[in-house]
Amino acid sequence: MYLSSTGGEADRVDLEGWKRMDMGKRVDMEKREELKKRGEMDERTDKGQIEENMGKMQNARRAGGMGSTENMVELRHVVKAYKKNVLFTDLNLAIPKGDICGIVGPNGTGKSVLFKMICGLAQPDRGEILIDGEALKKGMFPRNAGVILDSSGFLPDETGLKNLEILAGIRGKVKREKLADLLWQVGLDPELKVKVAKYSLGMKQRLAMAQALMEDPSLLILDEPFESVDDKGVEHLRNMLKSMNEEQAVTILLTSHNSQDILTLCRSIYRLQGKDLQRAEEVDLVWDCEM
Repeated sequence: MYLSSTGGEADRVDLEGWKRMDMGKRVDMEKREELKKRGEMDERTDKGQIEENMGKMQNARRAGGMGSTENMVELRHVVKAYKKNVLFTDLNLAIPKGDICGIVGPNGTGKSVLFKMICGLAQPDRGEILIDGEALKKGMFPRNAGVILDSSGFLPDETGLKNLEILAGIRGKVKREKLADLLWQVGLDPELKVKVAKYSLGMKQRLAMAQALMEDPSLLILDEPFESVDDKGVEHLRNMLKSMNEEQAVTILLTSHNSQDILTLCRSIYRLQGKDLQRAEEVDLVWDCEM
């Protein structure tokens, strides 16, 4: 399958610089008078005009429900319930671009539902979700995101490579050679003629990782990405994700029942508790992850 700063601090610094600037010292007076005579300089171009223009730029940036351009994922007052089962009452989260964020919590707290909402596959009852500053509306999916939610969604009677080719054909962005190379990278033989129906759970998970990475996403949303993968494979896939984050600034949001996945990869960690998200302490992670 195919979070808060507004960037306004930099604008305020620039604006203060303009306020402090002596316009008379910046422009030679003789040239200024000459330009005024020729009508090429309007006396209204002063500090007040500059300040007004800067204000317009900031307002335009915030207009239209846009969020922070420094956050990749934002949740604002999200509420979600299934019939009488209330999962979230007022969920708020901001994941900065380039972060690796882990979401932990016991089974049944709604981690998978949260990820589906961020992917646009489920809708919040109230509140809004923004991806790279753009609010997700009903029927919308995040731009340039790679997703692992369920490794069982492949065509069982096709090979792993054929499955990727079919998916890649939807957008036409990836060539067969890249798909084959990506399979090698995740530990699968692209020439393997075995159908996906015969794959082990670990092989299906590796295939799911290849699918999530194949279009060079700027955001990865990974629900239990290492499930059923052997220890050596887990270490290899972790290193792949680390490299993508460090070299390409890919933002990664993941959940795992293995506390080592979270501690090894994540810079920020949140736990779902009492229908809300809270910053997690490392001492709580083993308990949260293994429940």
